[in-house]
Amino acid sequence: MIKIEMQNVCLGYGRKVVLKALTFHVMPGEVVGLIGPNGCGKSTIIKALSRIISPHSGKILLDGKDISQIPRRDLARLLGVVPQIPLLPSSFTAFEIVLMGRNPHLGLFQYEGSEELAITWRAMERTATQSLAERRVGELSGGEVQCIVIARVLAQETKAVLLDEPTANLDIGRQVEILDLIKSLCRESNLTVLAALHDLNLASQYCDRLVLINNGRIHAEGTPREVIIPQNIKEVYGTDGCVYTHPINGLPVVLLKSGNGQPAQTRDGVERGIV
Repeated sequence: MIKIEMQNVCLGYGRKVVLKALTFHVMPGEVVGLIGPNGCGKSTIIKALSRIISPHSGKILLDGKDISQIPRRDLARLLGVVPQIPLLPSSFTAFEIVLMGRNPHLGLFQYEGSEELAITWRAMERTATQSLAERRVGELSGGEVQCIVIARVLAQETKAVLLDEPTANLDIGRQVEILDLIKSLCRESNLTVLAALHDLNLASQYCDRLVLINNGRIHAEGTPREVIIPQNIKEVYGTDGCVYTHPINGLPVVLLKSGNGQPAQTRDGVERGIV
């Protein structure tokens, strides 16, 4: 079990600062969502937590230990990452990509054994990617690549997972499948999960807490009911959103007005209803 913490962290690229005074935490057994407009810095936070970039100031901690002091190999056993744009060798098969998730658990010059192969196959079963096992990465769609990268993280068997737009390129059915899987794994294995999401409704339905980023700072933090409110939608996204209560689970759902603020109509002038 791992607790992720950011304590007054400042992030940027070179001398340019893009995020200031970030302080939040993610506990074992919960899914925390990073939300905010495009370019607000969600991916930058994921990069800092996965040590692709270093903070300008402040501390990033895993179970109280400064992340910069954790050896890379040990970090890979603790923390799995699903990047927004995976860079994968196009000639590798999907199975070989998922099998890479076992690398942090192997010794120097150690080859994958039957246990690694079994873990890899189970990860592909859980993500419904078995049918892609023998296909090469260059033959896969963007959504299929996203799914095998998620399978690779499952094969890695870490205690914490970072996801940067995990549902990008996925159709609505696959979005639900993947997020249902992540949520169930979080509960079953007490995983610590931080996910950058652009879809507010998905974030509301699947995250225990949300961190809303705007203008380089945390604009709001709390449960979906506390964060997804009309005032925040207006202030952060610059648009009027109608926030309703989901009829089944009571969580907030965002619906946007049509461009002219009037009910949308079909070509014959009949008003469209919302089903």
